[in-house]
Amino acid sequence: MSTELAPAVRRALARVVQGKARRGLFAGKHIKFGNNVSEDGGNKTRRRWLPNAQKKRVYSELLEEMIPMRVTAHALRCMDKAGGLDEYILRTRDQDLKSVFALELKERLKAAKSAIDSATAPSAP
Repeated sequence: MSTELAPAVRRALARVVQGKARRGLFAGKHIKFGNNVSEDGGNKTRRRWLPNAQKKRVYSELLEEMIPMRVTAHALRCMDKAGGLDEYILRTRDQDLKSVFALELKERLKAAKSAIDSATAPSAP
């Protein structure tokens, strides 16, 4: 079930977030650029620092399935603090997720949660 995002949202994400982060959960971590500075001469060498991103399968209780994704160590810690993948995705604001993958997953989780809520709701006599 792939939900289509509005073109304005896609353009905004394209300007703000690097390509891999749009396809995973990076929790705001990006590539950082800077210099290595030698101790003796102070010579500067350009370099970049990559986020600690790993391919992981994370369990979703609402969807009852393992979801493969690229996720940073920071995002995994955020999930632990929130109480799991579902809680992290549902409680994080859309503009803070900054990921097409996360926004589509959020829509799937909302649909699953509403289906569970409607199934467990008491029927009126």
